[in-house]
Amino acid sequence: MKIKPKSQKGLTLIELVIAIAAGVVLILAAGVILFIGQIFWNQAWKKVNLQRDASYAMLRMSHFIKAGTAAEVVDDGKTVKIYRSGDYIRFFWVEGQHDLRSQIEGNPEIIISDKVENLQFNVQDNKVTIDLELEEDDAQTHFISTVMMRNYEG
Repeated sequence: MKIKPKSQKGLTLIELVIAIAAGVVLILAAGVILFIGQIFWNQAWKKVNLQRDASYAMLRMSHFIKAGTAAEVVDDGKTVKIYRSGDYIRFFWVEGQHDLRSQIEGNPEIIISDKVENLQFNVQDNKVTIDLELEEDDAQTHFISTVMMRNYEG
């Protein structure tokens, strides 16, 4: 009578260790992909926020420039005065604080705080050119716009 070998059921210890190691590698790879994705997401979100802030500032300044009757650049191009009927609004950059501010009738207001790297104004006839650079951590944005005064009096 021949003895039949028993059929093998279950896993050996080596097979179990290999399966666990493969699972750990897959979990680590997924974790690295998620971590890198989160880093890229955060960087993109910082750039979007900077662009949003720059767009808001440009829109705000453009609104007053379009309604202005005359404009004057002071402080080596860091400040612009937009004259309206009887008064003026001033937009200026506080270099040490990296702020963009406006001032109407003596009331200062911060438009962008701690992000302005450079701001330059240029006035030619009825055109005001704004060159705005923002930076926060490792994100940067740069906007240049020329706005025409509709009520220009020359």
